[in-house]
Amino acid sequence: MKKENINKIVLVSLCDNFSNQLATALSQTLDMVFCDTNALVEYELVDKNAMEKLCSPQYLKSCERKVLKHIASFENVVVSISYDYLIHNIDVLKHNSAVVFVELPKEFVKNNGDALAILAFEERTKNLKELADVNIAVRKTEIDFISRKIIENLGSVL
Repeated sequence: MKKENINKIVLVSLCDNFSNQLATALSQTLDMVFCDTNALVEYELVDKNAMEKLCSPQYLKSCERKVLKHIASFENVVVSISYDYLIHNIDVLKHNSAVVFVELPKEFVKNNGDALAILAFEERTKNLKELADVNIAVRKTEIDFISRKIIENLGSVL
């Protein structure tokens, strides 16, 4: 992560709804734009479920990648992203970004995340720790508290 080139924050956790709430709050605090990757991909694909039925998995991945490349061109933005989109597109998103992984308590993910996130909790946590520029493990899930921790950790990059 080259400090002088950072123009976006890519935020990931194992609970997409929480990531969206946190990214929204962080973008408001930092006077940046908020981008929900999942919503943008679904919007671009119109009806993702219909697309999955009509198109090959390769075509769907290609369409998703095109959206992620578009997001990578954004500046002054806080991007909320799911685990799968980040893992499959890290090469595109890493450029000019600070990737922040918020490690939520396993019990919180169990109660608020999807089934796959809890089943693969340890593996996904390990992968995200290795990929992220900033790792923030939290016990409290208060949005304002975590926003401040992110800003502290990014420090002079912002």
